[in-house]
Parts: sequence; structure tokens; C-alpha cells
Amino acid sequence: MLPANLLRAKISRGTIRPVYVSIDPEALALAERIISDFRDGVRKRKGALIERLKEVENESRDYKLVRGMSALLERRCTFEAESATDPIAARRAVFEEASRARATGADEREAVIQRMCGKLGVSPEALERALYSDLEEELIVRDFKPISAELLIKRYNLSLMQTLLFKSLRVEFTSSGNWKAIFREVKRQGLIYSVETQGQGSDYRVSVDGPLSLFKFTERYGTSVAKLLPRITASERWSVKAEILARSKGGRVYTFETNSQEVEGLIATEEEGRADAGGRPTAAFDSTVEERFAKSFLASYGSLGWTLKREPEPLVAGTHVLIPDFSFEKLGVKVYLEVVGFWTSEYLERKIGKLSSIAGVDMIVAADESLACSRLERLRSKAQVVYYKKDVPLKPIVEHLRRRESSVLGEQAGRVDIGSIVLSGDIVRLEDVAREKGAPLEVVNLALQDFRPRGHVRVGDLFISHKRLREMDEKLGKVEMLSEALAIIESSGVRGEEASKVLDALGYTSLWEGMEIEKVRISKRVPTPAATSKEM
Repeated sequence: MLPANLLRAKISRGTIRPVYVSIDPEALALAERIISDFRDGVRKRKGALIERLKEVENESRDYKLVRGMSALLERRCTFEAESATDPIAARRAVFEEASRARATGADEREAVIQRMCGKLGVSPEALERALYSDLEEELIVRDFKPISAELLIKRYNLSLMQTLLFKSLRVEFTSSGNWKAIFREVKRQGLIYSVETQGQGSDYRVSVDGPLSLFKFTERYGTSVAKLLPRITASERWSVKAEILARSKGGRVYTFETNSQEVEGLIATEEEGRADAGGRPTAAFDSTVEERFAKSFLASYGSLGWTLKREPEPLVAGTHVLIPDFSFEKLGVKVYLEVVGFWTSEYLERKIGKLSSIAGVDMIVAADESLACSRLERLRSKAQVVYYKKDVPLKPIVEHLRRRESSVLGEQAGRVDIGSIVLSGDIVRLEDVAREKGAPLEVVNLALQDFRPRGHVRVGDLFISHKRLREMDEKLGKVEMLSEALAIIESSGVRGEEASKVLDALGYTSLWEGMEIEKVRISKRVPTPAATSKEM
């Protein structure tokens, strides 16, 4: 994006459009000359570079074009003050000494310099340079990252479009694809938006509130709108329509429209931008609030089995689309979390309307207390509302997830046909029964809590036949040591923690005579139902 005073645009019959630069020999020569001046200006004063660029401006027919390209290239430079001492501290010390000595003439000034260079430990020449070395024209160009003349022109044309959108009241756009990246950028930039479906499938028209429609955050928000443009233009086909407020024209509103066909080959693509930036990854989260929430949830409650997914699929709400910040998924159930950022009352009304029209969607809305208002209370019948000050609280969200899980487990467990379960084999694992029923392990475990099959006993997550238990019991009666007992059970096909559960089911207890497991003995308590069964 360019400074507003460098925008080149034409107004005609209620419309406004940027004055794009064609990629022709004349424009390429001008871009190459400016790039060459920046390249030659490395390790020299910025003032010298500015003078050379002024010469180009004087020779060019459009000084705004030269200054616009120069502004883009200046962002690719590193500037430093060349000074033997801190310029600010040096100026303060010299000016205070000059004031104290009432120095007015050249001789008195030189005397002040001589006295202060001794105190500051620098030479008179170094002190003279330091006094103004941090002023813009005295800065040194330490580094410059050049780009091709063609890419500079394309960057310039894209920046013109971005600068125009900085003055927008509203921006509407469509795209042939790339929606996941577009929606991610919309949310990352914290833009106030609404989405409508077009026809069938995943075709959308997105409307973004422009910076001039807000009462605050105008500059920051306007930059965010401009940053969205490269995501839109990364699509194969796209169109943009915006309402542009021209304050210099008495506050009149003009229409800006463009599409992929009109500017094909004229603007920089997202791929060119990534290549130039060395393929830098984009930020993982829209905000630090979301990042802290995700990390805290996974660290504290990741073992609950809920899969936390950032930016899940869009939710269709009539003719609108809602893109939640997170989803929690387990047992085929999804619970969504939306973190409300800054908003206008109109935006909040639209969000409430969209949530209200989504049938059967479990939604949690987290809202900053400083931004919340009574309107959010209307959502309580459609969504759980959680208020926060700094961090989204985990407790109410986890409690909601546990209630949903318990409810769903009960519903699904009630649909398991226990009567059709047939246990074949001496050892049947619960996970095998779940696989046969095509149901989650947690559901089958709950459904079979009171399951008492003939010929088998449930031991942990195993169903073991009375015959196999009797065989193990007979062998266990001939050994005394725990290690020998566990070896017998494992040789029968039961391993790990289940082996200890078999000992308990058969009525055995462990007798410890110290801390060494090799010396632990086993002893039979009383006959158990499993051991005394007629089938055993």
C-alpha cells in the first residue's frame, strides 16, 4: 500500500479506478533506473539517494509514479545512523553546554565542541557527524534487496488497488476458489464481514466493512482490508467491488470495480510475493487470545479425546456462511467455538441472525467483556455465551463438552443391539466387539456395562471364557511367585495390565516382602464366582 497522497486514480461518471502502469519498455526502463539508483545508494547517505530520485522525478512526466515506486523500494532497504556516539545524547550535551556558555558565534561554537568532545571521548570531527547522523537524510543505506523491474511495476499496481481500498466504506468480492486461504486471512486480520452463498456448492460473495465505516481503528483496520487483497487475487478468477469515499470531493462516494481478467498480468501474484519473501509462513493464529486458548486446552484437556480443529469448514446458515474459530470433534459430534473480536452493532446483529438460523449446530460464543453488550444475551437460547477479560476460560467450555459427550454416549449406547452380540473364542476383546458393531469403543463400553454373557466373564476390556479361566486357575495353583503367575497368564493370551486383572478376578492377591518384585508371592483369597462356576 502507498501513502494516500501518492494514489493515482481517475474519476468518471460515479466510478473511480487506479491508473495502472502498463508493462511496456518505457515503464520497465523507468523502474529499472529507480532500482539501479537504490542499488548504487548502498553504503551511502540517504540524502544522496533522495537527490538522485529527485532527478528522476524532474525528468519523468509523473512524479507520483516515481515516488510510489521509490516508496515500495525504500521498504526493502535497511537504514542505520553512522555515529561514534548516541546522536540524541550528543545533541543534548552540546546544546546544554552552548546554552550555559551563551555561545552565539562560530568561535564560541567551536569552543563548545572542543570541550564536549573531551567529555564524550570522541574527536571533534566525530562529534560533528554525530550531532545530526540520525536525521533522515544523514542515515546510511546499509542494505537493499533488489527485485526485477517487472515485479516492481506489478507490486506498484497492486499497491494502487490496496491504497484505494484504504478509503472504502464496503468491499464485496467473489472468487473461483481459494476460499480457505481467503477466509483465514479475513479472520486473521479481524475484519468485519458477512458471506452469502451463490447458487450451489461452495461459491460465495463476501462483503467486508471498510475502514471508513468504523468510528475507530480506522488506520489499522484499513491496513487489514488492504492485506486481504493478495489473497483474493491469488484465485484464478475473482472480482472486487468497493464503495470509495472521496473526502476531497465533498464526501462523495464512488464505485470501484475490477476483476481478474481486467488486471491479468498487471499485478503481482501471491506466488511472486511468497517467492520474494523466501516462502515465509503466515501466522498460525488470528490473535494471541486464540493461540493461548488452543495451547491451554491441548495441554490441560488434550487427554479427553476431543479433537481441536482451528478454522473448520464453513457453516451454511440459509444464504450466509459462518466460519467458526474452532471446532471440537468426538464421537461424531461437533461443538464450535466463535471468539468475538471488535464489532459494530450492525455486525453483531448479522452474527446473531446467522447463528439463529443454523439448525442443530452446537455453538459456544466467547466475547470480551469490554466489547460485550446485552444483545449477546439473545444468543443464550441458540448458543452458550462465555465472557472473558484476557483469556477464554477453559472450565465452562470443558464442562459443556463433557455434558455433550455424556449425552451422546447415552444415546448411542442405547442403540447398540446387545442381544445380537455373539462371543466366539476363549478371549474376546471389547475393541473387537466395537469394530463388529461399527461403534466407538466408548459407546460399546457403556452399552455393555451390565452385559453378562453365558460362558464368559468380563475382565477389564476382555471377555474370557470360563474354560480358559479354569485352565489358568489350575496352573496358577502350582506356582507361588507373582512373576511365574504373570508368565502363565500371558502365555494364555492375556498381556499387560489385563494380566493383573485376571489374577484379581480369580481371587489371587499379592504378598510383598520388600520392594523387589522378584520376591512377590501370590495367595488365593476366597473362591470367586468365576472360579466356582459350574462351567469351570
